[in-house]
Amino acid sequence: MLRIKTLLCAALVAMTAVMVGCESEGASSNGGTPVVKLERTTLNVDGNGGDMFIYYEVENAVKGVSLEVSSRVDWVEAKSVKGSHITLAISKNMTAMPRETLVEVDYEGIERTLFIIIKQDPAILDMFSFEVTDVTYNSCKVRYIPLDENMVYMANIIDKAFFTYSGITTEEAFIETEMKNYLRIAAEYGMTLTELMSNVNPQLVYRGEALRSFSGMQHSGEYVVYSYGVNFDDNNYEITTPVHYTLVELPMPSMYDVTFSLQAAWNAAGNATLSVDPGDWDGYYSIQIAPDDSLYYVPQGDPLSALTIRSLANAFFTNARSAVSQGATPEAFLATTCYRGFGQYPLALDRNKRYMLIVFAVESEDGAIPVMRSIPSVIYI
Repeated sequence: MLRIKTLLCAALVAMTAVMVGCESEGASSNGGTPVVKLERTTLNVDGNGGDMFIYYEVENAVKGVSLEVSSRVDWVEAKSVKGSHITLAISKNMTAMPRETLVEVDYEGIERTLFIIIKQDPAILDMFSFEVTDVTYNSCKVRYIPLDENMVYMANIIDKAFFTYSGITTEEAFIETEMKNYLRIAAEYGMTLTELMSNVNPQLVYRGEALRSFSGMQHSGEYVVYSYGVNFDDNNYEITTPVHYTLVELPMPSMYDVTFSLQAAWNAAGNATLSVDPGDWDGYYSIQIAPDDSLYYVPQGDPLSALTIRSLANAFFTNARSAVSQGATPEAFLATTCYRGFGQYPLALDRNKRYMLIVFAVESEDGAIPVMRSIPSVIYI
């Protein structure tokens, strides 16, 4: 029985994009030794390979100096280094053996060269291959390529988080759950499963190569691209191949260099007020309040971790997506829940608690669901 438990095991903590400011050519901004921090130093890749992202930040960056990434083997390509993340293109493993290599990461002035360990599983499943392209923070395209051009097959994508909250760990359980859902939908519309698959939009079942475009996805999320052979007969189905899959990791949106000037104080009546000066930022911003007993609270003096930033970004996106799904336009959501320009805002806070007040820029790009677009600014009260 083919296990897909590996989908549940990879826990990624993505670094957020960092804008690095520098003062002079060949010297760091504060005279200190440059330090490169990688969000992870080991990549476990399935046999199908694909583009993998590693987020990084540079402390004491040097003007005019870029991160240098080099591979020792032809099956790993240092595809790009863009501001906040490294993209490594991993070729499909065409052998029956796992393989491992090192990718070198260097930066002028650092104390020692860094290495990323790449571990790739063997390619056992070869009845489908996938080409993932045009990956953005909220969309991608996938070409599904069956080995047998006459095979009828399912071509879809699913949020990897589904396997966590559903507890599904085998392909049999996954297919059974999926087909029960389609049978329920077919019954609601008075159709058979065969009829549903012939009329559903977007199309799910194909013969030959298929190109699908996916949008409105969760930024910094992980998605499972999958296919399996299947034949339908009224409300019956026959699975003709194992489930083939690959993972797609979406990056965080690129972050604007925006810092908010914040002031917070209690007045004589015991009420709290937050003053926000957005400086040159003329777009919307979100205000979040984290009491000292919440998951988002970070003790004063500690830096915001990548996980905290990602969690804040995901919580904002989830709220925006929920509002849009209920009929609100992105602009209406921003106008009713966010703020613009200088403002002083009264806050309903408990004087007996400590609070972290969080402000970050938000934006709807080309009418898409709004997302975080700056590193959060924080103040404590």
